[in-house]
Amino acid sequence: MLKAKKNSTLERVAAHGSNPSETLTESIFRSFYGSKTFLEKSAIPKSCGFKSKNGTSREGYPDFYKNAGEYDIIVEAKAIQHRDAEKDILFYIKENKIRKDIIGIALSGQNENELHVSYYLKFTATGEQKKLEIENELLPIDAISKIYKNHKYGETVTENELKSILKDLNNTFHRGNKVRDTDRSLFFAGIMIALTDENFRATYKNIVAPSKNEKATVNAAVLEAHHLNKAILDSIALQLKNKINNLSKEFSWKDKFSFVKTIDYKLDEYKQIIETIENKILVPFQNEEKQDILGRAYKIFLSRAGKVDSKNIILTPDHIKSLMVKLARLHQEDVVLDTCTGSGGFLMESMETMIRLAGDNPKKIEQIKEKQLIGFEIDSVLFALACSNMFLHGDGTTNLLYRSSLLSEGSQDGILVANNDLLNYIKSQKPTKCIINPPYEKNSSILFVKQALEYLEPNGKLIVIMPRPTLSHNAAGVTKDVLKIAKLDYVIKMPTRLFAEQKRTVNTAIFGFTKTPHSKNDDVLFYDLEDDGHVSIQHKGRIDKDQRWKSIESSVIDAVSNGREILDVCEKRKIYHEDELICAGIKNLRPSNYKMIKIGKLFNIQKGSLASEEARDGDYDFITASEDWKKHDSYETDGEAIVIAVAASGSLGRSHYVNGKFVASNLCLVITDKHNKDYPLNLKFYNCYFESIRKRLVSDLADGTSKLTIGKNDFENYYIEYIPFQRQQKFVEQELGRIDSLKKELSVEIQKIENNMRKLL
Repeated sequence: MLKAKKNSTLERVAAHGSNPSETLTESIFRSFYGSKTFLEKSAIPKSCGFKSKNGTSREGYPDFYKNAGEYDIIVEAKAIQHRDAEKDILFYIKENKIRKDIIGIALSGQNENELHVSYYLKFTATGEQKKLEIENELLPIDAISKIYKNHKYGETVTENELKSILKDLNNTFHRGNKVRDTDRSLFFAGIMIALTDENFRATYKNIVAPSKNEKATVNAAVLEAHHLNKAILDSIALQLKNKINNLSKEFSWKDKFSFVKTIDYKLDEYKQIIETIENKILVPFQNEEKQDILGRAYKIFLSRAGKVDSKNIILTPDHIKSLMVKLARLHQEDVVLDTCTGSGGFLMESMETMIRLAGDNPKKIEQIKEKQLIGFEIDSVLFALACSNMFLHGDGTTNLLYRSSLLSEGSQDGILVANNDLLNYIKSQKPTKCIINPPYEKNSSILFVKQALEYLEPNGKLIVIMPRPTLSHNAAGVTKDVLKIAKLDYVIKMPTRLFAEQKRTVNTAIFGFTKTPHSKNDDVLFYDLEDDGHVSIQHKGRIDKDQRWKSIESSVIDAVSNGREILDVCEKRKIYHEDELICAGIKNLRPSNYKMIKIGKLFNIQKGSLASEEARDGDYDFITASEDWKKHDSYETDGEAIVIAVAASGSLGRSHYVNGKFVASNLCLVITDKHNKDYPLNLKFYNCYFESIRKRLVSDLADGTSKLTIGKNDFENYYIEYIPFQRQQKFVEQELGRIDSLKKELSVEIQKIENNMRKLL
């Protein structure tokens, strides 16, 4: 932007003597925008129909003119008489044959430091004219465009408004099954891309149905929307041509969007749909290019048919995506890699962050967009959405690869390019940060972690969200390989309901790695973010209702950045214990210094046998995951035991102390004293112990992508404190004995109340 000082006309005349030059003013304007950006008087089309300022029948012309697509820009320059420049520009705005909106710029001044600039806007449809609140600076064309669109269409749509618009579109697509649920996200993306084509945007409202003659030349029924569908496809292919890396599998944009040919809307309704997308989504989006609109549309358009569940795809919520990018601590020189890109959310957030850091350096911004963002995606729909999303954000989609990032899967993809070629190419880009949300099924997350680290530069950072027990499940194998090349810096436990909108219950965490070997003495920060301030609201999803997230996010970033421990929120743990890898971590400072022992060393563990619904009248207790016990006519265990629920989401980790003949549900584990002479046990005590660590136990061990469970093997290998036997006994006598006494008193009082009620009745 070229700013100016506010000097009076007399001061400017004094500064330049008696011969100020309008030519000099025009030269300053031309120098700022470039000599080819605007047409000058002799080249301005006569079709604009500007009238002469002198009131004659001859044509008149402003000093500069530009066709800016939706609107035109006209400019009138004066040497120093700014009021004359304003008067003339207002005349030209009014007296013309232009059928578009007009931005008028009045300009005066004799050097860059003393320009006087005024902006005017005329809406041709209403004839309304107004002076814009911008003075004394020349703005780049894209800045003028954003200001125009804000005045034309209003501010960027809010998140709730966007969701509402997308849901309405989903209903429109669903009615009459006009657009298949699996095609809706791509159809929406295709229209968004077509609308970025200036020619399509200017002509789609005037497209007509095929004529009788055209229909007669075809042996099949011709859709009324035939020409409009073709125009959309042509625009998509034009806008996205060459937007694919040559190491990708073969990909054809026209083939991917070929279903558009069969869209069968009446023309008027079709044009109204496109106009809604243009005015209510595309234009506000272009004014504030931050939202992963296509990712949101993908979730909404597939929700009706539940297709998100079936596609092994879990999309990262926006506030967590933003947190992960902030945890990466990006700078403008970073090269960011996403090895499972999805709809492109991490790359877009990273791009926006680095562009902000680049300030007003256009060359650096271009380099960020073209060279510093790399993504892999193997799902063809998501790849098309990611490319579309990145294109709409104006970045270099040529660094998106349609293929798996796992080198071991190269042969399965049928790609002829050798794995070494791909590895060398990615390494040649020197990625310094990797931010990913890999697939969760089939234990694949750990493979993406290992592969991402191989791509990264030394001391590069990997931030990954994946199932919390992933490292534990692979402790004897891939996890050890990972820790040989990367230090685990932190683990941030996510809310269990994080993916509730996608109908998923997953125990996830954000893991932060630095590509340098993990030392056995290194501390790892474990942060419990079960409460992210978001609550579920009907028809709105999980939202930050009380505006708590910003403060919570700041606390997380501060703790991670500074290794800060917060009571009951985060603590440092070591993940090696006596040379054994314990991925859930062992707390560093323990006031009592109790010995840590595997559960399997203290207890015999077996799974319950009956389904919960198999309760029947009988004399024996039937222990299920619920708080209340049932009955059965047979038993399997006779004696003391602890029964822990491990496969019932709502009751996960609940424990029961049992003493007698009983049978347990197959949703539970039955644990009994192993009678290890070195570790005598009081089961009443350890039942209370398990209840006290229930939250931590579930956080560390629960796994699954639709229903959380705790695996028997994971439970056996989990470390707990062994409390000396005398202390166990004393605790049971003093604490649990008091509780038993209070329970008896409560039972007596309840019986009294029931008796008094019966007497009253």
